[in-house]
Amino acid sequence: MNHRNYQKELDTILEDFEKQGKVPRLLLHSCCAPCSSYVLEYLSKYFEITLYYYNPNIYPIQEYMKRVKEQEKLISEMKFVHPVLFRTGPYEPD
Repeated sequence: MNHRNYQKELDTILEDFEKQGKVPRLLLHSCCAPCSSYVLEYLSKYFEITLYYYNPNIYPIQEYMKRVKEQEKLISEMKFVHPVLFRTGPYEPD
């Protein structure tokens, strides 16, 4: 079986961006601050990121807002090469 090396493919794409002087925009979903920390550190070198937090399965709303605040705190405390914007989706639990 032929296995694809996605990291190698990504590295090639990112090298092309750098050679061309491109800084594309990227919309990235966040489930929580801890999960997004490394991804933001890595990808902000190559992209202007809009981080979109959407997680209506979190209950109650106080817990949801606690997680939103943690994501905002993480973004404010990290250093990024390119801008990282933060947006949230509506809280609409079933």
